[in-house]
Amino acid sequence: MLIPMFASILPALLWMILFYRSDRYAPEPRKLVARTFLVGAIVAAAMVFSLKELPFKLALIYSSVLIAPVSEETAKFLCVRWTVYDNPEFNEPIDGMVYATAAALGFASVENVLYVLNVWVAGGKEAGVMVLAGRSVLSVPAHALFSSLWGLALGWHRRLGTRKSGLMVVLGLLGGMLLHGLFNLLTGSNILGGFVFLVFLALSWRMVFVLIRRSLIPAGAAGKGT
Repeated sequence: MLIPMFASILPALLWMILFYRSDRYAPEPRKLVARTFLVGAIVAAAMVFSLKELPFKLALIYSSVLIAPVSEETAKFLCVRWTVYDNPEFNEPIDGMVYATAAALGFASVENVLYVLNVWVAGGKEAGVMVLAGRSVLSVPAHALFSSLWGLALGWHRRLGTRKSGLMVVLGLLGGMLLHGLFNLLTGSNILGGFVFLVFLALSWRMVFVLIRRSLIPAGAAGKGT
């Protein structure tokens, strides 16, 4: 089962490289990004084993649309807040997006392994490959995009430290939960709807990322000239 396991982790790693390279202005230290990715994976594994011990089972609609978005986005947020937020390298709004996506993709890598292996064992190789392909282009990048919402807000709060920016972090976290729940609902009923929703979200966030990066370049260029 090593091959499907490694194949399940690979999409998250590739998406992480893509997100990391998109920050061309002042890329974060690779070791710090990798550590955040690993912390997200460890937290995901811990949550999986903890949830198995619950004495009750929830209906699928409640667990995927309500419980999962709240618990998972909170866990990913805490990964960033408790491990890298106070690091001196965390000094730009875009950094919040980078570390949030790192934690999210680490989380998604473990989730991907569990889904793919379960289907691979129960339904065979073909079914496992289909699930792997679908999750690689939908669920894995979706985790990163939802978390980038509160990640950006956390980056601004790290710079400003005001009550208003703190409120934006709360709103960003709630927004990530809402989008996560909506995505789960759409993919649960119609995978095409989830795909269209994710593409729209990705394009929107790409535009926001570019605008923010352009706004920071003059300050960074001026800093380098002194």
